Amino acid sequence: MTTTTDNDLAVITLPDFLGANEIGLLSLADRRLIVRQASTVLEHSYAMLGFKVARYGINPLQRLRLLADRLDRPGYSEPEWRFHAEIVDVFNSLHDLHTRYVLPRPFDKVVAYVPFLLKEFTQDGRRRYLVGRREATPGEIHHPAFVPDVEITHWNGVPIARAVERFADRFPGANPEACHARAVDRFTFRSLAFGAPPDEETLTIRFIDLQNRVQVVETVWLVAPTNLVPPPAGPGGPGGPVAGEADGTDGFAVGIDVEADHLARIRTRLFAPEFVAAEVSGRAVDVGPDGVAVSPEWSTIFEARPVDAGGRAFGHLRIRRFGPQTPLAPGMAAGWIQGFVNEFIRLLGELPQDGVVVDIRGNPGGFVLASELCLQVLTGRPVEPEPAQLAATALNLRICRALDDFDEWTRSTEQALESGSPHSAGVALTPPWLIDLAPQSYFGPVVLLTDARCYSAADIFAAGFQDNGIGDVLGTDNNIGAGGGNVWQMSRTVPQPLLDRPEFPFDPLPGGADLTFVIRRLLRVGPNAGTPLEDYGLLPKRHHVITRDDLLRGEVDLMAVAAEMLGERTPRRFDVDLSTADGVLTVRFATLGVDRADVIVDGRPLLTVDLGGNPAPTPVPVRGTPQTVQVIGFDNGNRVALRTFVDRGADGLRLRTAFAFPTG
Repeated sequence: MTTTTDNDLAVITLPDFLGANEIGLLSLADRRLIVRQASTVLEHSYAMLGFKVARYGINPLQRLRLLADRLDRPGYSEPEWRFHAEIVDVFNSLHDLHTRYVLPRPFDKVVAYVPFLLKEFTQDGRRRYLVGRREATPGEIHHPAFVPDVEITHWNGVPIARAVERFADRFPGANPEACHARAVDRFTFRSLAFGAPPDEETLTIRFIDLQNRVQVVETVWLVAPTNLVPPPAGPGGPGGPVAGEADGTDGFAVGIDVEADHLARIRTRLFAPEFVAAEVSGRAVDVGPDGVAVSPEWSTIFEARPVDAGGRAFGHLRIRRFGPQTPLAPGMAAGWIQGFVNEFIRLLGELPQDGVVVDIRGNPGGFVLASELCLQVLTGRPVEPEPAQLAATALNLRICRALDDFDEWTRSTEQALESGSPHSAGVALTPPWLIDLAPQSYFGPVVLLTDARCYSAADIFAAGFQDNGIGDVLGTDNNIGAGGGNVWQMSRTVPQPLLDRPEFPFDPLPGGADLTFVIRRLLRVGPNAGTPLEDYGLLPKRHHVITRDDLLRGEVDLMAVAAEMLGERTPRRFDVDLSTADGVLTVRFATLGVDRADVIVDGRPLLTVDLGGNPAPTPVPVRGTPQTVQVIGFDNGNRVALRTFVDRGADGLRLRTAFAFPTG
């Protein structure tokens, strides 16, 4: 059976898909190549191997050697699905969502799903589950009582909580919270590129309807393709290459949950098509009278709204990812990052200024630079970026010598090989001078909202938020996804110079199969300096367990906790105006929660002002026309605010209000 949604997305049942598409396309030589490439990247480039072997007591290289030996034996005969299952299990044993094996065609670009999402809450210490969003176009569930917010109790006769835990055991998450969160998130929505299809051909679901009656509905798994036509070129939704071509990362470090990235756009297309439509049409999504309009090209990235909870008005700003949902065309990455940061700045300006909740729940990551630039937007202190390390191997040293982007790791990798150290020195992926170009744009208190589905660049954002003392972390899980790495994908992001030169053993895999792996691991900074982000993640200051009221009444309990945490922080304003005339720079202040300001002109401190109340305009003698003026605000000796003015020629000194890459 084949169906089509309003979005022209062909959907078939799982039995029909499996009947028409059988594994069996790889030759023996193809299998040997996959094992050889897997062994190469894990042994010679993977930044986490020693750490993972020690932490989990595993030996993935020996398992691959044994598999290679089986492939070389005379008369070898093994079903292809067993081969794939073994490779998947080897990679899953690493508990690293960056480092994965992607199955070949036709499984690499399809998802199996039941046409609704699952929502979890806790009541009386017991996890319970409601039906979340239904597919925008009716799928294979036609029961009139099976509607959003009914409670599911059994899945094929198994209590639903037990079924979710069994599913969680199959996930390679870095901690129990991450495994469970992904099991809930993907219980009804699974990529076939990363594991076996569901065992059931049909499903029997028992639920309690809205009239508190026990009901039963039967359905089937559906299969939908993920290789959708991308939207037209633009900063938020650019068109790009097809699978197998190099994408437009343009040398910017990427950190992403590769499976979540694989699922993201198809999930939006099926369950919230209005956001994809906004990207394509250029017409903003209707957010209602209380929402904040997001620019159409960023509609699948951001969501913003004012909130009134706990007697406090504040903003809620959701960041769904730090990278695009479709591949960028080469040369477009810098423009995408710049547009992303400036939309973040714009939305902050539209929200209440007495507090904001930045929400990165479920964010799979993206560009590391985008995440660290957004941190600087929220603080007046210079953000210290997280350093990255390479595994000290001969292959990685050759990579350092071949790629300009890796030049800063060359000397320490040489020294590590000489001394027997397992890793190079830690070097920041994001240069501090580039982070400095992002203007602080929000001065009120900030709470960061996380869960265990956050990953990679989102984890880097969360760790940097905590390490740089920007605000407090509120978690709906007691950890984050704990993915601390810069990921390469064999088919897309291994730099072309390495693919073109025979001395580098990176070969494309057959049949659409793929490998992703961590080339550089991230370390934390500040009070947690030197701690790996991978696996350990971070503990939130407060842990809130999602309640039924959260699911049914707009997260009312969660927002009340956020309001309480914002109330524990000092409200601030830091408005500064400059004018120049006859060799005198005049500074005017309107501030709250700032007791002192220093004026720095072209790198030289020229004035300190006590800000009791709002002082009169303050003159500062200067020579010539200043190129840059920084006004730094302090509270009890702590740097809390920064305004930067730059010379705009005929326009004079102007406040920096947006991020821009330097030209020339």
